[in-house]
Amino acid sequence: MEDDGADTAPEIHDLSSMKGLYLLPGRRGRPVLEMQKSAVRIEGATEPAIAGTLPRVAVIAHWAPSSRLSRSVSELTSVLVNHGYEVIISSSAEGEGDLAWPEVRPSNVTVLRRPNLGYDFGSWATALDRYPAIAAADQVLLLNDSLAGPFQPIDQLLRHFDQSGADVWGMTDTCQFGRHLQSYCLGFKRGCLTEGPLARFWRGVRVERSRDDVIWRYEIGLSRLLHRERFSIDAAIGYRKVVSEGQNPTIIGWRRLLDAGFPFVKRQLLRQPEAAPDGSLVREEVQRRFGVNLDQWL
Repeated sequence: MEDDGADTAPEIHDLSSMKGLYLLPGRRGRPVLEMQKSAVRIEGATEPAIAGTLPRVAVIAHWAPSSRLSRSVSELTSVLVNHGYEVIISSSAEGEGDLAWPEVRPSNVTVLRRPNLGYDFGSWATALDRYPAIAAADQVLLLNDSLAGPFQPIDQLLRHFDQSGADVWGMTDTCQFGRHLQSYCLGFKRGCLTEGPLARFWRGVRVERSRDDVIWRYEIGLSRLLHRERFSIDAAIGYRKVVSEGQNPTIIGWRRLLDAGFPFVKRQLLRQPEAAPDGSLVREEVQRRFGVNLDQWL
């Protein structure tokens, strides 16, 4: 099972004292968009160029315990901008003050600051609600900050998305708990986000009781919706290339993903190396292949 959301937005702090505000006893929480209402703000003066049809938009869901932006998020943002994407960082960072970039903040970047509600799906729903024109874009990438990297160019992965004929795309898929696209990076093409089932899905994102609930309802639930509504699906690196049935490619298959041109590793492996049989070797292997110190990317 992925740790998407745990990296992007941990469970609400001091949940026991906030249960009355955010959760209805015995039921799911309220919709994220309803709960945060006017609490979303633009950081700085930059907003996306939303006039007319947007060709490429990327929304990065971000969480951190401070206002410091990691090198991984900064590098990913720059890569996407250089590939022609208008980038929105939808951040529920806990720190006060504007996000602190490791280097100069790139152009064509909008930062939304929002309450820490709804994990990464809440962050993506917030951007789609704030800027409805995103849904009609020819190419939309929804990403989160659960990866360390990219340690080298990802042109081949972005070209795969460019050239894919599918409605919905992911960098990887998995059959763990049912086949689905892994939600740390999802791509939507030709304005399919404007279609009723997907529009309702994003408006309906709620505060859930646990990270596992988020995974079941939204990560796995989204792929079930796509199958039910007959959207076509594609993945740049299919799970069969890197793992056996029922295994998580980004955890168990991290080394084979590197071999396949995936210059990232899951941050979960750095916090919990025991999650993979060879997880203790991640730092050494990334240093050997890319010449980078992973601590500088977190």
